[in-house]
Amino acid sequence: MAPEELCQRAVREAEAPLQPADEMALLRDRLDSLRAFLRDADRKRRASNGFGGVSRDCVRRTRGVAFDAEDALDDLIFHHQVSLKSQEYQSSVRYFIGFVTRIIARRGLSGQIERIKGMIDQISENQWYGMHEDTPSVTPTSSITAIAAWQDDMENTVFDKDLEILKGMLANEYEDSRHQRFISIVGESGAGKNTLVKLICNQISTKMDVVIRCDMQPGSSIGDLLTNVYQMALRQSADQCYELEVEKAGIDSIGDKIRGLLSRKRYLLILGGISSKSTLNFVRASLPDNNGNGSRVMLILDTASEEVACHANTMNREGFNGVHLMTRLDQAKSMQLFYWKVLRKAQYEPWLLAYEKRRNQEQEVHQGGYHSMRRNQKEEEQEHRDNNVQSCVHNVTGGCPMAIMLLAGLLRFKENPVQWDAVMHPSGYHYQQQQLGRTRRGMETIFWTSFEDLPDDLKSCFLYLAANDTCQDADEIVRMWIAEGFIINKSPHHRKTLEEVGHDYLKELVLRCLVELEETKPNGSVGVVRVHRSLFGFLQSEITEAGFMEIVHDVDVHDVLVPSPSVRRLCVQSDKSTMNTTHHKFPKLRSFICRVDEKLHDEAAAQQRWKKRVHDDLKFLRWSKFLRVLSVNGLRLVELPDELGDMIHLRYMHLDCPDLHCLPPGIGRLINLQTLNISNTQVEEIDQSFWKIKTLRHVLAKSLALPAMCDDNDDEEAGSELQTLHGVKPVASGSEEWSPLDNNMTRSLRSLEMHGFKHVKHGGPAFEAALRNMHLLGHLSLQGDDIPSCVFTEPSLQCLQTMELSGNVKWDDIVLPMTDRPLRNVRPNLVQIKMNDGAISNMPQSIKQQLKEILVQG
Repeated sequence: MAPEELCQRAVREAEAPLQPADEMALLRDRLDSLRAFLRDADRKRRASNGFGGVSRDCVRRTRGVAFDAEDALDDLIFHHQVSLKSQEYQSSVRYFIGFVTRIIARRGLSGQIERIKGMIDQISENQWYGMHEDTPSVTPTSSITAIAAWQDDMENTVFDKDLEILKGMLANEYEDSRHQRFISIVGESGAGKNTLVKLICNQISTKMDVVIRCDMQPGSSIGDLLTNVYQMALRQSADQCYELEVEKAGIDSIGDKIRGLLSRKRYLLILGGISSKSTLNFVRASLPDNNGNGSRVMLILDTASEEVACHANTMNREGFNGVHLMTRLDQAKSMQLFYWKVLRKAQYEPWLLAYEKRRNQEQEVHQGGYHSMRRNQKEEEQEHRDNNVQSCVHNVTGGCPMAIMLLAGLLRFKENPVQWDAVMHPSGYHYQQQQLGRTRRGMETIFWTSFEDLPDDLKSCFLYLAANDTCQDADEIVRMWIAEGFIINKSPHHRKTLEEVGHDYLKELVLRCLVELEETKPNGSVGVVRVHRSLFGFLQSEITEAGFMEIVHDVDVHDVLVPSPSVRRLCVQSDKSTMNTTHHKFPKLRSFICRVDEKLHDEAAAQQRWKKRVHDDLKFLRWSKFLRVLSVNGLRLVELPDELGDMIHLRYMHLDCPDLHCLPPGIGRLINLQTLNISNTQVEEIDQSFWKIKTLRHVLAKSLALPAMCDDNDDEEAGSELQTLHGVKPVASGSEEWSPLDNNMTRSLRSLEMHGFKHVKHGGPAFEAALRNMHLLGHLSLQGDDIPSCVFTEPSLQCLQTMELSGNVKWDDIVLPMTDRPLRNVRPNLVQIKMNDGAISNMPQSIKQQLKEILVQG
């Protein structure tokens, strides 16, 4: 018998005890049963504010078995994919070594699966005994995922009175009001302070030269705060040479820099998180002396910091009170805010008109204008419903704006009025209020009710946001969700990508008021989000109770990496810059998220570390073979272990490490990698094998060279899922070639950002041909010597929404086609074009007229 046949027979016999497909199906069935039990147990735990001893132990053991089942399932996939990958080995010795290793591992895994089955059977027999003591709670009605017209452009009029008061404080019409003023907005968490500030900024930003909004994060220093203020002011300043002037003058003090930059400007400085009078004194000392131009400093303070507000008021001229207290809403305002959030624009505006008309009539009757009011039956029914809602909403929320928004966000996804009654009827919501009201505040009760109403996959997505208490980029969040396997495309007939489904998830969380929308993109989609501070504590308590994620704060990372080896998701948030090699292993780790804030370190200490060659490493992750998400920010990484290529489960890798110059060749072995973000590194080249990864969807870099044209183009699936390609530069090629980004790799591309393009050197005609085939392209950023005219004229690029162009544009090639067909018809989805001043000045008037509403200088 030939050696090849002997080998194949040995493989079949060795792997016979464990058939991957059968074992995976069986494990998934058992795992689904365990997860269903745990979901029910978690719901009961949240409803009853904890378990008794027997129930807690039962849930803990069940959760541990479920985690073991997940590990076994991932282990099966791991060995199956390693087995397939090993067939590519050419060396017979290397092949047989791997073959023996796999036999041992798979037989051990078979025994582990049998043990898990036994534990599952035992739990199935005893689980009802462990849980029978718990009080059943009302099951919330299921939500619907209709999020069309998710962002209605409606004006919030609830805070009109507060807005008028603050606008009066900010005004500078009179001589006395042109002096610098300190204004404090004081209120409890969730009182609407940030909402009010956003309304103010929208109305007065054009009257200020500089508007700066900065929050002082817990654990940060006054130096960090002032540095952020300076950087934000510098970005908004028209004086681009100020940094050079500062360097020439030898000014080192950050306070001196701020004073010099803002001395001739009218500014509005909005600060949050100021908790001490001494911090405020430092801020005042760093600002220009009273320049008489109406500059303002606005503080956003909780009620616990009311002393700071009083101290700030002493900095104002006598006779001016700069403290504004945010109070809870009365019944009428509570109902108005509730309807503003729960109804869509087409529903809210008619209701508001009818409501104001009814109030005006009541006021005139009260003043003697009418002897009586005539109303038809429909108007009387509406008034009766409004009165019921007004009373119920105010009783449940206590007039707290955040609680009202949460309740409205929950009911927005209910059919009115049947499902509303299921939530707010005494047998529904008020039953839970009665059970929980003894130990929990109203807002917390509404939060947990809203959380229970989320679909199971959306619950996991929401819990994942607990890893970061600051603003988060929507695209990065969605990519991490996809890597974790939280995103499920339940409507394949709609042909939505996983990214589009993930953004729908985010929109639903925004509509439910569980997540705040901080920024939108030019096309109107979600840009930046954050979890409201008043809800973040609830979120963190849940991830701890459910064993979802472990978060470590504000300690030396080297000392901190000692959690349980069974930790599944580890988030490190530290103000230390050291993370030397640790000998601890985390074999069950799925996500490692590290945020080290190097701004908190003394520059001299940082330079000393560099001289001593003290760098961080990630070698301890070599034993985390199940790792799916790796996100590192701020570590001094100079290299990555080549063993990283063996983590075939890895799907998302974000390395925000400025000292990193290269990636190991083994990165091409990450056969499941979806996202690589190296935009804040010095990496300029990647091994050729990386571009052959079939699952690759997003590549973001700073100055990454595209690989030279490869002769081996047999694999048509390589790069076929690529959607994002940022921060790349082409390599020199002939006039017929420009890169290996052929039609297969660009057919799914949604976003392309490329710089350093030379039309002759990099195959301009070939690039234009490739560009015409990017039918799904929505964003294009191109910097080069010549901009292809097809970006304006090619009909196949109708999906383009935003363009950033820097280079020479041959307008003569564009004017003639636009004469017959206006740009709006060729680019119906275009919402923004950003071009440099030179290109705009040379732009023909006819084109400039067509682009005037969407043209941005930059």
